[in-house]
Amino acid sequence: MRSLKLYFEIDQLTEVIFRENAGDEVRHTIRGKTGGAFRYAGSFQWTSAVKALSLLLARAALSPQNSAIQGHVGSLAASLDYAISKQPAWITEMFGCDQHGISFARRLILRTNPERKRPGPVVLAVNYVYLPQVSIEVFVNGTKCSTTDLEKLIATLDDKPYTESLSEGAEGEKKAINA
Repeated sequence: MRSLKLYFEIDQLTEVIFRENAGDEVRHTIRGKTGGAFRYAGSFQWTSAVKALSLLLARAALSPQNSAIQGHVGSLAASLDYAISKQPAWITEMFGCDQHGISFARRLILRTNPERKRPGPVVLAVNYVYLPQVSIEVFVNGTKCSTTDLEKLIATLDDKPYTESLSEGAEGEKKAINA
């Protein structure tokens, strides 16, 4: 079963651990220009594409069906779309590739209007069939995120203020469904 662990410090992604299948090796990437002391780890820098990936995956950990991000040229979504298309080293180090050299990120992230070849925004969402919600774990400052912590992280990554009413609204919806 696939598994993905995301580690955040000060609201920025610092480490990713991904396993494609149970028999596959664990892919370990850390933030920085090189793996440094982590000899066998890949690396990534904090860019708009990585921020978009962080936002997308954090949303998927909270609610996979509502994980989509979208945007036009210059947006976080467009930055991640470009990275998926061009397959830079960090994305292949993070998720690995199939036997044809195609990054598993292309299976993980579904794209509508990739590379904005027609008018309108690019829309990205996590393929929750490929990576179910239970396969994603998010940690902030070394502690596994609660729902509230995850909502706060998402608000920060999305540059929006966090309000507890969002959390209470979701709880209210859950109670109404269960009633």
